Amino acid sequence: MITASHSPSTNPDSSGELSSLPNRKDDIPPGVRRGMRAVILTAGEAARLRGWTTNRPKGMLPLANRTILEHLVEGLRQAGVRQVTMVVGHGAESVMSLFGDGGRYDVAITYARQEKLTGTLDALRLGAATAPDEELLVVPGDNFVASQGFAALLEQDGETLLASEALRWSKWGGLELEGDAVRINYEAPEAVGRLHFTGIARLTPKTITALTSMKARHLGQALQTLLASGAAPPAVAMAEAWHNIVYPWDLVGGNQIALRYLQQELAGTCEGGVTIRGAVAIGNGTRIAAGCYLQGPLTIGSGCHIGPGSVLGPSTTIGDGVEIGTHCEIADTLIMDSTAIDSYTHLQACIIGEGSDLGAHVIALPGPDEATYLQSQHSVIDRGAMVGDGCHIGDRVVLQGGCVLWRNATVGDGETVSGEFPARKN
Repeated sequence: MITASHSPSTNPDSSGELSSLPNRKDDIPPGVRRGMRAVILTAGEAARLRGWTTNRPKGMLPLANRTILEHLVEGLRQAGVRQVTMVVGHGAESVMSLFGDGGRYDVAITYARQEKLTGTLDALRLGAATAPDEELLVVPGDNFVASQGFAALLEQDGETLLASEALRWSKWGGLELEGDAVRINYEAPEAVGRLHFTGIARLTPKTITALTSMKARHLGQALQTLLASGAAPPAVAMAEAWHNIVYPWDLVGGNQIALRYLQQELAGTCEGGVTIRGAVAIGNGTRIAAGCYLQGPLTIGSGCHIGPGSVLGPSTTIGDGVEIGTHCEIADTLIMDSTAIDSYTHLQACIIGEGSDLGAHVIALPGPDEATYLQSQHSVIDRGAMVGDGCHIGDRVVLQGGCVLWRNATVGDGETVSGEFPARKN
């Protein structure tokens, strides 16, 4: 059963559950302007990222120490969009408790709940029902896109698809432009550098009605069918910075792109002999020990401790409450909250999940060009280890490039890990 949408308060009630308010068009925080509405689709279970999404949707994963959804909401706000509907499902409470009514983000946020996870097209149907007869910006909640992309959509008149060059795999298909014709093609989704549909679109009520009347599950495939049927071709706008998060290693690329927009902020404490180069952000209560070298773009959260002589290289995100030992070398890596990394560990192009701990002398560097994941072969060129939430890794462990450690995995001292660990049975 699909329930009506609700707009929660930002505080839990006495039972610990989020209280809710009716979802009315007038429920907007003071000072927030009306205008075009965005519908963010963030209900899915993210099965390909299950090592990190047990209790949260993909959009709640961090890039540059902000959730993917926060990046989207901020990008929309900067582009002038002040009204947002989020279609939530899996991990809905984590989304609603973070965003509330949107007041602290200077936007008005309402919610529609997708009880049965029946695809992005059904999610659009639910989101559109909160704003009938309105033109909408439709935004999948698993994309990183800079505000320029949203601004480019708003500069167009009427129906517009947002396109970008794909750095890696894209689930939204390639875009083919021939004269006035626009086609979506799924035949070669891994063509690097090819023009791809981002899944982000400005849609009129007429098109939304046509799409949501179809029996398809996937929004992109429904658009493909509609365009092939002779519908008027939409305009195409270009996003200068976009990344589609589908597989674990996509978080590395998304983090790299998000860090391009990092603002320098040094709120923590640095001991003597610390060298800082480039854009670096250090959170409150974080202590950087003597002799460390920090090369931006780099962001370190609050309440962290970085041991003496450690080298933290570019395109690295370190979450809140992280402990890093002495003489570690880390670059191009996303480390989530409450993680502990012992001394002399070397990480490059890795994902380290929340609450994990790594022993001393662990090595995780890019390795093979391909790896087996979910019983399929995938390109993992220039990618290191993907470590799920709550993993325990002993001393002197070697994590080969592209390996994936499932949530709560334990690796003993001196072991070498490749592929999926523990291995999944067919």
